[in-house]
Amino acid sequence: VVIEREQQTVIREYVKKQPLASVKIPGVELNLGSTLPETVELHEVPNTKYRTVVVDNRTVVVDPGTRKIIKIIE
Repeated sequence: VVIEREQQTVIREYVKKQPLASVKIPGVELNLGSTLPETVELHEVPNTKYRTVVVDNRTVVVDPGTRKIIKIIE
């Protein structure tokens, strides 16, 4: 999945303005394509179709339909 540059900017700015508490997800490796369990709360990002969650202090961008990680923002 390719996230357009404009949407990457929207996501980065939103994450800076809306800091989320970091969570730990035992048994899940943070890799592109990894699927997050249903128990993990995903947070909506306005003006995008993606969701975010902070895992181990890394912002993870997720496709809400598949719950797959599509980008990790360091």
